[in-house]
Amino acid sequence: MNEPLARRESWFATLLSVLLLIAFVGTAAGQAWLPDKGEASVSTSYNYIAFGGHFRTDGSRTAEAAAKAQSVLFEVEYGLTERLALTFSVPIVAARYADTNPSSAFLLGLFNQVVHAVGPGVYGHQFLDDGHYHSSLQDFHVDLRYNVVSRPLVVTPFVAMVAPSHDYAYVGEAAPGRDLWEFQFGTNVARRLDPFLPNAYLHGQISFAIPEEALHLRTNRMNFSPEFGYFLTRKLAVRGFGNWQHTFSGLHFPADLTTPLLILTHERLLKANYWHLGGGISYAITPKTEVSADVVTFLSGSDTHYGTGVSLRITRTFMRRSRGPGHRFISALPLPRESGL
Repeated sequence: MNEPLARRESWFATLLSVLLLIAFVGTAAGQAWLPDKGEASVSTSYNYIAFGGHFRTDGSRTAEAAAKAQSVLFEVEYGLTERLALTFSVPIVAARYADTNPSSAFLLGLFNQVVHAVGPGVYGHQFLDDGHYHSSLQDFHVDLRYNVVSRPLVVTPFVAMVAPSHDYAYVGEAAPGRDLWEFQFGTNVARRLDPFLPNAYLHGQISFAIPEEALHLRTNRMNFSPEFGYFLTRKLAVRGFGNWQHTFSGLHFPADLTTPLLILTHERLLKANYWHLGGGISYAITPKTEVSADVVTFLSGSDTHYGTGVSLRITRTFMRRSRGPGHRFISALPLPRESGL
């Protein structure tokens, strides 16, 4: 396999970032605060990401192989006890190649050449980067959180499992994901900032992920996600957040793409590092219904995408008793009556 082919083909770095949607959607699964025992919630999120290009290994940007991705994330959360909560989610992802540098026709030729080089039976999925949207159910995500400290600091460790819903395509900018099992663990830590800012809070999550091995490589990684939020009223809150990722092992593009098989499947084996920054707003329409919106930008990184994403989310809570508007936040961050909110 010649080097020009490796350089062009290797920008198939596909929608790894779809897994990062959870980082800026602001899901309950990422919170230190838990629902009450017997309380359930159902959330639906619409997410859109415009990938403008890629970060190279040295952190520089190259405006090649842009793509668009849309997804709808369905999530259910349930309070098993006062300290233990279970969350289940699954996204439907639709993505398309959205560039002429290189063209879809050129990529099709490269795809066919590499598939032929690795031999039959290695990769049996179709070419996706034809400029059209391709949609698929992605990965099931099951998350267990257990609260160990509740006042004034809230500490909630978690474990999670990610399982592909089926054997989906994972090569191409329009691929829905990596098609790998993954075990995750970490902890959430949060605190209301009283007495200095009684309407504000800080939240942070640190997590580690151990994905399934592929081609004798395992892209273990660490993520850190800080968040600052402020309640403008008892129903309305704003927030700013970030997501930092460091991958401990993986491939660098294009130096490590030394065989046709690595060229074909490298997108799920890259040593992707990044900083994402964003902000959002949440509003409690009723005591049981909340809507939110978030925007995120891919600030810096290496061996991964850059771009911008937006997310819209609605959450409906089912509980045995009403606790007032915005209860999902107010119960965790009680506001003093003298605040006037």
